[in-house]
Formats: sequence, structure tokens, C-alpha cells
Amino acid sequence: MPQQTPLFNVILLAAGGFFMFVCMDSTAKFLGTVMPVTQAIWGRFFFHLMSLIIFFLIFKPKVNLKKNFKLQIIRSLLMVTATTFMFYSLQKFDLVDIYVVFFSAPLIVSLLSAYFLKDILSFKGIILMLLSFGSIIYSLGPSMKIFSLDLIFPIVPPICWALYQFFTKVVSSDNEPFASIFYTSILGAIIFSIFISFNWVPLEKNIYWLYLVLLGAAGFVSHSLIIYAIQLSNLSFVTNFQYSQLIWSTIVNFLIFGVPFDYNKIIGVIGIIIFGLLFIHTEGKKDKVKV
Repeated sequence: MPQQTPLFNVILLAAGGFFMFVCMDSTAKFLGTVMPVTQAIWGRFFFHLMSLIIFFLIFKPKVNLKKNFKLQIIRSLLMVTATTFMFYSLQKFDLVDIYVVFFSAPLIVSLLSAYFLKDILSFKGIILMLLSFGSIIYSLGPSMKIFSLDLIFPIVPPICWALYQFFTKVVSSDNEPFASIFYTSILGAIIFSIFISFNWVPLEKNIYWLYLVLLGAAGFVSHSLIIYAIQLSNLSFVTNFQYSQLIWSTIVNFLIFGVPFDYNKIIGVIGIIIFGLLFIHTEGKKDKVKV
């Protein structure tokens, strides 16, 4: 690995990875209207695993699958759970609203770190966290304020993702990102292959098979791009670009799903991005990108 990496390459990988996440979720939102959600979830993990296997056969990367095995299983189960609830929430709520709720995850991670790791927030960090949370509430507006049991679906993913990041922080020496996505894909594929074997509903159009393949491939590509971006720089820098998902999802929401721009929501999204980035820079790692 070279000692110095052009900053543009890191930005391109990180932004591309998070864009692929939005593409994956948008495809899942569509597939949930033409097949049972469980079959879309199965396709996401099964074809992710197939993509991963093909990648390993071609490039033969060295990965230690035994390192932090128990932690890898816990993290993978958290990711499977987050994906499951995310795919169900995509059928019940607006795409942008789901991403807005998802960005409570960094705040949850900080609270967990403060309580369990004694990583106490600075005064500036507390103010930024409150401003970020306020922006989330403002962005959602009346769209998700009605009490409903369905609210559990968009709330669980950020909690699972926060716990995933927290466990990663606990074992900061873990440098086996491909092992993590391997266990996530194989656990998800096994669990949902068993489930749909008893509940399979024939697909109405053969083209939906292609969409399932693209869904899984998008999951693999998104994770891979972000992994390479982290390896070329550091986690703190790459994490900044996750907020681009709010921009991508707003555009996709308008172009694909025909949801008009809500200026109040746009203002809230801008606030989430600004305060979220400031919060990460204030409380995150201080490592500089290798440029």
C-alpha cells in the first residue's frame, strides 16, 4: 500500500460507497412492492455473498476469519437486524425520513461511549449533539410524529448501527473489514434462505431476478468501496461522507419516487449535515488523512 494517497481517490471511493447504499435501498424499496420483503432481504444477502465469493476467487485477499470471531458474529447479527428493519421501514415511510432518523446513530454511539468507555463529551460536543438532534426533529416535521407501532422499523436500524460501531470502537485493533462483511452476508443468506424455503412466493417477472442480483451486488460494492476508502485514509475522514446519503436520497426521492422537494425538510437536512460534521470533527478521532 502506498504511503501517500491522493485525497480525490479517497473522496471518490467514500462518496461512491455511500451513493451505492442509497441505490441499494432504493432498489429494495421498489422490490418490496412486487414481492414479499423477506425475499428482497434474502436477495440482498445471498447475492452479496455470491459477489463476495467471486471477488475472493479472483483477487484472493488475505483475511483472518478467526480474529475476534465472537465479536464478528455479534456485529454481523446487528447488521442483519438493521438491514431487516430497514427494508421493512422502506415500505412504510419516505426514503429521506428513514435516512434522517438513521443519522441519530452517531449521537447514540457517543452516548454509549460516554457511559461505557468514559469517553465524556465536551461542552461543544453536547451543544452540537443537541443541535443535530433538533435538526432531525425539525426535518421530520409532522411526517413521523403520529404514534404508531410502525415507528419501530426506522428506529431499530440506527440503534443496531450505533451498537455495531460501538463494538468496533471497543476492539479498535480489529483490521479485518472483509471478515465482517463475510460473516454478515453468510449469516443473512443462511437465515433468510431457511425462512423463504417455507414461504417462497413465485416472482411475477423474470426481470425481478436481475433486480435481486443487482441488490446484492450493490450491497457488496458499497461496503467494499467504503472499506478501501478507510484503508487508504482513516475511519474518521470517511465517516464524514455518510451524510451525502441525505443528499442522494433527496434526489432519488424526487427523480424515482416522485416525492416533491419539501423546503422545511431540506433546511433540516442541511442542519443535520452541518451539525453532524462539526460533531464528528469535535468528538471523533483526530487522525489526519494521509495525503
